[in-house]
Amino acid sequence: MMAAVPAFADVAAIRDLLKAGKFAEANQACDQDLKTQPSSAALWALKGFSLRGMGDNSGGLKAFRSALKVSPSYAPALQAAAQLEFEARDPRAQATLASIVRLDPNNPVAHSMLGELAFEKRDCATALTHLAKVEQKPIVRWQQGVCHFSLERWMDAATDFESLLKLREHPPTRFNLALSYWRAGSAAQTLEALQGLDDADSLSLRGGALKALKQVPKALEVLQAAVRQYPNDERLFQELALMCLDQNAIELGISILEAGVRNNPSSVRLLTALGVFRVRLGETEKAEVLFAEARRLAPKSGLGEVATASTLMQLGLAGEAVKVLRKLPANEPMVALTLARALLFDSPSNADKAEAKNLLAAVIAREPSNVAARSLLGKTLAQDGATQQGLLQLEAALKLDPSHRATVYQLMTLYKKQGRQADASRMGAKLRELLAKEKAEELEAQEYQLSLAPVQP
Repeated sequence: MMAAVPAFADVAAIRDLLKAGKFAEANQACDQDLKTQPSSAALWALKGFSLRGMGDNSGGLKAFRSALKVSPSYAPALQAAAQLEFEARDPRAQATLASIVRLDPNNPVAHSMLGELAFEKRDCATALTHLAKVEQKPIVRWQQGVCHFSLERWMDAATDFESLLKLREHPPTRFNLALSYWRAGSAAQTLEALQGLDDADSLSLRGGALKALKQVPKALEVLQAAVRQYPNDERLFQELALMCLDQNAIELGISILEAGVRNNPSSVRLLTALGVFRVRLGETEKAEVLFAEARRLAPKSGLGEVATASTLMQLGLAGEAVKVLRKLPANEPMVALTLARALLFDSPSNADKAEAKNLLAAVIAREPSNVAARSLLGKTLAQDGATQQGLLQLEAALKLDPSHRATVYQLMTLYKKQGRQADASRMGAKLRELLAKEKAEELEAQEYQLSLAPVQP
């Protein structure tokens, strides 16, 4: 009888060709053997390596996938396919890497790749799970810090950023450390971390930290130096003026805002704030000129009179916003909705809440599909004890717009209070999904932005 031919008789020879860099010859040998052994995962994998060596990554990946069709757990093909898919950011990379981790739960390379892919999608919970299993290189520490910050784990983020600073000084990382402490509510540690930084964001944050520590004179001094150094940063003028308002230093605030307007003549926010300060001094005619100029400039940035009131709310001056809005036609849905928001802005009285609910109900009567009005009315009703009525409005808002985050959050909170754990969990999962989607584009809007410049090794 004829002796059986070994199933992989030429594999060793092909490997030798690959080691010698003879990729074309190796590929030719693979093709020859695959004619008689088409179900050999080893031959398909070797063909993949030969094609990759020839610069044909697409063909190589196709060959590796053919190997995996024959043997889904064939490690050389899995690892090679994962590497190519990862480099090309192929959507199938995650599934391939997950297969490697199932076979080898502690594979650091696979965990590193999975962590990086999750980080790029801002799926921080998943990223942290994988990054915890790899060597803590600087880039890994930085990714962990960004993710901890994104998940509002402020002190964990601070630990990551602090460990990076021990390697070498890096201003963006130092700012991230300060911002993490600030979010954690530690103004003293914020100040300490900001040492040596003098960019606009850092000076603004230093002023805020000093104010929180009740060191107002120092805070004013820092912000005054900041506006001299960055005369085109309207935010710094705004913060300094509002600090003056807190101290009832109206005339000083006016001089600061006037300087801000000279440097930023098209700033709707600074003109509006200056108008408010003029009102506080009883100079209503001068104030009206400023408000009129703000309204004239507003259309250039997509704003209108209603947006002037919104600007006042952003400045923390909801009472002034109410005064502006009362001069506008209350039957206009946008006016009514913004007025309701202003009335509910900060510790509203029972009269304010009653008026706001009437305004919102009128908006809904005119525009039944107004999601913002239904969501705000639902929240207000629930807070006043009319839970069922609030739920009806919120559930109607969710049907109109399943991605309205404020509605999802309010429903989750109400379901928890009612003991509807399954519904609360469903809303919680949806909220996490919406947050992840927003953070895939950028970290949530905030006064200070986390620096995304990683420290280099």
